[in-house]
Amino acid sequence: MKINVNNIIVSIEKNQDREIEKEIVKRGIQKENIEKVVWAKRSIDSRKKSDIKFVYNVEATLKKEIDLSKTKNISLVKETEKIKRKALNKDEEVLVVGTGPAGLFAALRLVEYGYRPIVIDRGEAVDERDKTVDRFIKTGELNENSNIQFGEGGAGTYSDGKLNTRIKSEYIEKVFTEFVECGAQKEIMWDYKPHIGTDVLKVVVKNLREKIISLGGRFYFNNLLTDVVIENEEVQGAVIRNNKNEIEKLSVKKIILAIGHSSRDTYRMLHKNGVFMENKPFAVGARIEHPREDIDRMQYGKYAGNKNLGAATYSLTYNNKEEERGIFSFCMCPGGVIVNAASEKGGTLVNGMSYSDRNGRFSNSALVVGIKENEFGDELFSGMKFQEELERKTFELVKNYGALYQSVPDFLEGKLTEKEIETSYEMKKTPYDLNKLFPEVITRNMKMALNYWGKRYEGFVSERANLIAPETRTSAPVKITRNEIGESVNIKGLYPVGEGAGYAGGIVSAAVDGLKIVDLAFSVEE
Repeated sequence: MKINVNNIIVSIEKNQDREIEKEIVKRGIQKENIEKVVWAKRSIDSRKKSDIKFVYNVEATLKKEIDLSKTKNISLVKETEKIKRKALNKDEEVLVVGTGPAGLFAALRLVEYGYRPIVIDRGEAVDERDKTVDRFIKTGELNENSNIQFGEGGAGTYSDGKLNTRIKSEYIEKVFTEFVECGAQKEIMWDYKPHIGTDVLKVVVKNLREKIISLGGRFYFNNLLTDVVIENEEVQGAVIRNNKNEIEKLSVKKIILAIGHSSRDTYRMLHKNGVFMENKPFAVGARIEHPREDIDRMQYGKYAGNKNLGAATYSLTYNNKEEERGIFSFCMCPGGVIVNAASEKGGTLVNGMSYSDRNGRFSNSALVVGIKENEFGDELFSGMKFQEELERKTFELVKNYGALYQSVPDFLEGKLTEKEIETSYEMKKTPYDLNKLFPEVITRNMKMALNYWGKRYEGFVSERANLIAPETRTSAPVKITRNEIGESVNIKGLYPVGEGAGYAGGIVSAAVDGLKIVDLAFSVEE
C-alpha cells in the first residue's frame, strides 16, 4: 500500500529522515508498518530567516493496508493508467533538425515507436563542442555553427541546467526519469528547484544520444539545414550542408524543426520559403552579478553557507502597471559564471552558467525588461534586428567578443564605473554607461525594478553588485505558427517544436514539447 503524506515541516538543523518518520507516525501510521519512505518534493521555507525549514511531500510504502480514515492528512497514491500508443507509420523517413531538449526528446519518442529518424545538428557533438567553446573563451576565435548556442544539447547545455518549469504536463515525469537514467542526479526527482549543471548535462546529452542510436536513430553533426524543399505547400525534401562542406539533398516529407531561439539564418530561410511566422514578445537586459555570499545572506540570513541549503537562488519580478510591462530576473545561476554567448561574427552578448556543485564565488541572473511584439517595428524580423543591433553595437564598443560593465549604483546614477570590477566573466570587459547602450524604455524599467528590489532585499543593490551586458537571447523573437497537432499552419509535413518555434521557455518545456508533438503527429492510440 502506498500513501502520500504532504506538508511535513522540518527545521534544517534536525535529522531530516528521522523527523519525517516521526511526523508520519504522529499522523496515525505505526512505525513498524513503514517499509519505505521516498521524498516526492522538497522545498525551502526561508520567510523567517531565524528559523529556516524544509517542507516535504513524501510517498510511503506500507507493509500492510490500513484504514486511512483514522489518519490525518494522508491520502492513497493513485495509480494513473497511461494510454498506450503506437506509430502512425514507422517506415516513414523523419528528419529531426537540432539536438537541444526538444530535438532529442522528439527523436527519443520516435525511436520508441519504431521510427529510425535522421537527426542533424549544425554544431559539433558535445565533446568537440566543449573544446571549441573553450578555445573561443581563450582566443576569441568564434565558430558560428558550434558555440554556446549551437551544438549537441542546444543552448541549455551551457546553462545552469535548471529544470523548474511553470507548465503542467503528463510528460514531465518522463523527461526527469530519462535524465536520471542518462546520468543526472536523483535529487532532481524531488527538489523543488531541480538543476543538473553544465558539467553533468554534457554527460546526460551524450548518453541520451547513445540511447537513441541504440534504438535506431542516426545522428549527423556539423550538418546545417540550408533549405527546405516545398511544393504545393508540402515538404518534399531538405537541403543540408554536410560535415564535408558539401550540399546534400534528403528526400524527406516530414521535418521536425527544433532549431533553437538563435537560428536567425534558418528563420530567414523559412520566411523566404513562405512558412508562416509571427512576431512574439521577448525580453532584453543585462546580467546582474553579486558575490555569492551576498545572495546567500540575503536569502538565508544567519544560515548562509549552511551545507544543507547550498547556494541561494532568487526569482524577482516587478510589474510596471502603467506600461503593462514586466521586469524580471531570469535564468538565475547561483554559484555560477557569466559566459559569452555569441553565435554570429561581429556581435557579442552574455548568458549565465553553473556547474552541478554551484560552488563558485559569484551568483548571477539575467535582469530583463519585457519587449512587446512589434515594439521596435512592424516587420516580422523587427525584434530580431533589434537584438542584432544591440549585439553589433556592443562588439564595436568592446572591439571584440567581450562585454560591457557598470556597477549597479553607477547605472542608477548614470555615470561610468571607473574601477575594474571583480567578476566571473573571463573575456574582455569594457566599462560603459549602459544608459547609452539600451533604449530609454529598457533602462528606465530596469531602474524602476532595481529601486523596488533594493528596498526589499538587503544587499541586492550595492557597490558589490554589477551589470554585465547585453543579455539579448532570452527567447525567440518570432513564433513559427502551428496547428493543433503541431504542424505548420500552412506547410504540410513541417513540425516546429521547442524554444526556436516559440512554444517553450526552458529545458523541461522544450523536452515536453518534443514528446507531445511526436505523440500528436506521429502516433495513434492502440
